[in-house]
Amino acid sequence: MTARQRAELLALADSETTMVRYYGLDTDDLTAIATARSPATRLGYALQLCALRYPGRHLRRGELLPAVMLDHIAEQVGVEADVIAHFARRTPTRYDQLAAIKARFGFRDLSRPLRAELMTWLTREAEILVDGRVLLDRLLTEMRGRRIVIPGISVVERMAAEAMHRADTDLVAAIDSGLNGDMRARLDALIDDKVHDRQSRLSWLREPTPRVSSASLGEILEKVAAIRRTGTIDLAVELRHEPRLAQFAREGVRYTAQAFQQMHPSRRRVVLVATLREMEASLTDATIAMFGALVGRAHLRARKRLEQRIAASGREGWERLTRVASVLEAMTRAARSGADIVRAVQAIAPLETIEADAGIIRRSASPHKNDVLEEIAAEHRSFKRVGPIFLRTFDFQGTARTASLREAMTILAALDGDQRRPLPSDVPLGHIERRWLRHVQASGGIDRTHWELATYSALADALASGAIWVPSSRTYRSLGVMLDPTLGTPPRQAFSLGDPHAWLEERAARLDDALLEVAGNLGARNPALFAGDRLRFPKEANVGDHDGSRPLALACYGMVPTTRITDVLSQVSRWTGFVEHFGHVSTGLPPADERAFLATLIAEATNLGLSRMAEVCGAASRRALLRMQTWHMREETFRAALACLTDAIHAEPLAAWFGPGHRASADGQAYYLGGPGEASGAVNAHYGRDPVVKIYTTLTDRYAPLHQTVIAGTAGEAIHALDGILGHDSDVDLTALHVDGGGVSDIVFAVMHLLGLQFEPLIPRLSDRRLYAFEPPRRYGRLAPLFGRRLNRDLIISHWSEIEQVIGAMDDRTVTPSLILKKLAAYRQQNSLAAALREIGRIERTLFTLRWFEEPALRRTVTAELNKGEARNSLARAVAFHRLGRFRDRGLENQKTRAAALNLVTAAIILFNCRYLGRALDELRRQGRSIDPTLQAQLSPLGWDRINLTGDYVWSDRLDLGADGLMSLLDRPYRESVSQ
Repeated sequence: MTARQRAELLALADSETTMVRYYGLDTDDLTAIATARSPATRLGYALQLCALRYPGRHLRRGELLPAVMLDHIAEQVGVEADVIAHFARRTPTRYDQLAAIKARFGFRDLSRPLRAELMTWLTREAEILVDGRVLLDRLLTEMRGRRIVIPGISVVERMAAEAMHRADTDLVAAIDSGLNGDMRARLDALIDDKVHDRQSRLSWLREPTPRVSSASLGEILEKVAAIRRTGTIDLAVELRHEPRLAQFAREGVRYTAQAFQQMHPSRRRVVLVATLREMEASLTDATIAMFGALVGRAHLRARKRLEQRIAASGREGWERLTRVASVLEAMTRAARSGADIVRAVQAIAPLETIEADAGIIRRSASPHKNDVLEEIAAEHRSFKRVGPIFLRTFDFQGTARTASLREAMTILAALDGDQRRPLPSDVPLGHIERRWLRHVQASGGIDRTHWELATYSALADALASGAIWVPSSRTYRSLGVMLDPTLGTPPRQAFSLGDPHAWLEERAARLDDALLEVAGNLGARNPALFAGDRLRFPKEANVGDHDGSRPLALACYGMVPTTRITDVLSQVSRWTGFVEHFGHVSTGLPPADERAFLATLIAEATNLGLSRMAEVCGAASRRALLRMQTWHMREETFRAALACLTDAIHAEPLAAWFGPGHRASADGQAYYLGGPGEASGAVNAHYGRDPVVKIYTTLTDRYAPLHQTVIAGTAGEAIHALDGILGHDSDVDLTALHVDGGGVSDIVFAVMHLLGLQFEPLIPRLSDRRLYAFEPPRRYGRLAPLFGRRLNRDLIISHWSEIEQVIGAMDDRTVTPSLILKKLAAYRQQNSLAAALREIGRIERTLFTLRWFEEPALRRTVTAELNKGEARNSLARAVAFHRLGRFRDRGLENQKTRAAALNLVTAAIILFNCRYLGRALDELRRQGRSIDPTLQAQLSPLGWDRINLTGDYVWSDRLDLGADGLMSLLDRPYRESVSQ
């Protein structure tokens, strides 16, 4: 551990909560304390007794005691705290008291027998833990419970390390003994065999997912088959060993083939087993996602062909119709004059041309002329070879309703794409959607091409919604398995939403009252607010007088010294210790070279890249930076570091002026990719013709970045709206979330309400949204035309237990909200669970719509919070400016690392600005200047003009820091208009 971690581990209590818990003295304690003769010895006795109870160690000679602890204990003893200065003038007095306390209260020193007993217990605990610090915490708690005096921190640290080592060794021996000779040979072949001269088979397995194509799907399926041929995937592993195997996998995915070759054979094989298990699950997810993308691409290509055909027919249509009109006129004239009709027609155009015109016009006049499925048959070639392999590779399971689909999948797998083998006479059709039927049942028989494509399309929909699942997958597992607590953990307390009938009565009454109130007050309002049978929502003026606050902002930022981004991060690290959260994936130790780590962080955040950063920073070589990225940067370390900075921002006095600290907003920001061949990006027409990804970021009302996730450029934002507010690690207690139109859905309304949180979005085209109620619309007078169908009480009540399970899993973080919401959003409208949640969401959306209409303050608050997110996006764009701001990473994991680094660096800049702007305001007040609180609240910590972001990536050898560890402010003139 670091010095900071060691100091915190056995620190004396300095908070009210901890002191009340551990430093309360009962009658027996006070009786024992009273045996001391003087006030100083009584207070010393009490202090030593409390220190032995928590943190469980001796008081050190000359140790500085927290003032709150000293006052708390002195008050209970009934003496003045300052008498402690007279305690233990004689050294034997302290030791005599310790001996008396240990004898009276049963405290014991750590002897060899006790140590052996603790090591037995500790080794069992280590089997299910992979974080040494958690194990150390449990050891200290156990020693306190057994009243064993904790010796020096290095002693217990070595005990924990020894237990972790034993657990590793035992696991390696247990799993390696279960491998037969063939398994071991196949595992060794992954390291030794080459796909080509410069690539091992293991490296080939770990290559990023290629772009969407049937060949790419076949390659991923080949990788899955190669992993399964090792025979280790189905190896039985005890449940208690799963956490440590997961830790081995986290290490294994980072090891090169050369690193594996240097390991002890038994450990190499076990780490490979864990790595292959992890890779198989990841490749399964990638395979199913690729299959779904292929189905989506087939429909997209069919739609493009249809549009081209329609466009072509439009260009030629006028000529065709003119020709047909001429034919009809010639026939009419010939009939009236008795002339030869055939000769008159042929004079206009050959009969073959007229016949072709008739066929085209008839097809164009068909009621199905815009049916995309007429053009989809050409996409069958994408599935002909790889489709059956995909079906045979995985164990597809599903609900009873998918029986027809699973039977069709079995038939497809058996046919193996061989068109010479006919379909069974009783081929299943129960899974075929109505829009496919006229194409499948063509000419009294079954059109095989359309039947196969309809089956693949139905399978893609079923996998997305969870109606069909694959047990070996993570993302596409059964919904029931996702909602269950993690295996091996103590069962959680059942989550309850209360009685559904009582809940419905309360919400129905509130909804009815709100609707009646708005309907009753319409006559007294401006008629323009209700026109054309629509509620018209007034637009609020711009929030805040930002022009008035500009002089204050310029004055404060003018006092902030110009600083390199490198020195900004160094100072923030010194204040918060956020770098220490980036533990090594194997040892848990923080980066040994802080500057090399920060250079890596800046390279990722600014989009510069490691190679270029190594050339310009002078801190380390590219390989050293790559090691920092590989072994220290991962999702959990970024999350912990970001939580550290978020808490630090909220603790800044200036940040309290920006907001109450319980609101958050979420917004997506698009980043262009280098090109479709470089990354798996999607083209979103809203952002142009280049592929993009979006970084969806959650920000608190005090400008503290809370969470980020990378989503596809065309993905909906609503399913990710809750990830930040429910998935962060900081101590911020959030109660309200604001999003723009992309993050709005009825299910999000429902989930937020059931979790006890406020969902206050900016809903686009709110005037066009329907209202909902349990009562008939005519009850609400002039509002009646605005209502959709009546809400269904029975649907909500019948699914209340399932809703409780879903909400409970999100509440205790058993499952990521976006994973559940994605499945619910993929369900067909008739799915009852999703429909029940939508009913609840419609209740809450209607109530929110009425609040939006009635409360100008709500509209101003939502607009102001979303503006903070937009302003923060400008800072993020300024930071990630290298390579034209385009991400050129091929894999999603690399994109996630870049997004997390960007979010962390922006958080560091915000904290830096908060601290120095606060000092600038204090300096202005010290000079006698009066600062308008309204203008102070409009300051923003998002400025970067005083921070050098561009190319100067070196560290100052010596920063001119004051006694408070901060740089001196600049002496700039202050304009009196600021305080007016």
